[in-house]
Amino acid sequence: MNKVLVIGGAGYLGAVLTDRLIHEGYPVRILDSFIYGKRSVEKYAGDKRVEIIEGDIRNIETVNLAIRDSGSVILLAAVVGDPASKARPEQTVETNFLAAQVVASSAKLAGISKFIYASTCSVYGVGSDILDEEAPLNPVSLYAKTKISSEESIMGIADGNFKPVIMRMSTLYGWSPRMRFDLVVNTMTMTAFTECRINVFGGNQWRPLLSLPDAAEAYLKVLQLEQSAGRIYNVGSEEQNYIIADVANLVAKGIKEASGKDIPVNIEGESVDARDYRVSFKKIQNELGFMVKHSISSAAAEIWGKLESKEIKDPKQKVYYNHYFDPSEELIG
Repeated sequence: MNKVLVIGGAGYLGAVLTDRLIHEGYPVRILDSFIYGKRSVEKYAGDKRVEIIEGDIRNIETVNLAIRDSGSVILLAAVVGDPASKARPEQTVETNFLAAQVVASSAKLAGISKFIYASTCSVYGVGSDILDEEAPLNPVSLYAKTKISSEESIMGIADGNFKPVIMRMSTLYGWSPRMRFDLVVNTMTMTAFTECRINVFGGNQWRPLLSLPDAAEAYLKVLQLEQSAGRIYNVGSEEQNYIIADVANLVAKGIKEASGKDIPVNIEGESVDARDYRVSFKKIQNELGFMVKHSISSAAAEIWGKLESKEIKDPKQKVYYNHYFDPSEELIG
């Protein structure tokens, strides 16, 4: 099999996707700046199936070195999420837009057969209808704006040989070797564990959600199926378009099943997050046969188990929150 370059392969999704690719027999090269530490890739030390390059995609020489002799490129690396983008706006523009242009151009010049770019459903921002890939884009954050700009620049250099695929990801959830507790399902589970309650602000805003294992499956399908070339896909499932209050109840249900504990859900005030949208996923289902297999309740139960076993000693440590840009891991494990 051709080598797959996973840029951001030590990250929240990248660590899970790398595991899946290796399981499927792909040799993997990881390019990562490790701004949140190296723990997620330590297990690959001495593993000949995995090559690790430490570097920043804002460095052109590093990008060209990593792309050399790769068969496919998956670009996950970014300043991810609204809080992180607000904390470092210049780095957000440099990484999410300018560097993404460089990576795509380098991949095209290198003759890469498959280039997959991780975007976000946040590009839709606010919408009352169920939004498909042709819906107007309405970003409400710098993060979403940089993703739209990157989508446009990457698709703008497509031709008969270079046919990039854009993946507009739902809000992810679930356990990862590079764990995050700044995503809604994970945050609710952590708060339930540390404070014995789940706090919801507003609760009526819609959001599409997707588990990490299902996200990895989507990337694998795009990697393997030629009909994905040159396409833009919303990645998720319509059955997991939820209002946030329902997400809280599903998290509480999973914890109840895992521990027997009844966790109260407190709904108060209004959300400061302006995003509110439902998304159509018919295109990826119909064209690639993508279907989700995992649920919010089962993911919450798994995260609860990890916290209960003390695999993570302090879930409030800064390394678990993207906007702190903190790689310290001395309290982990």
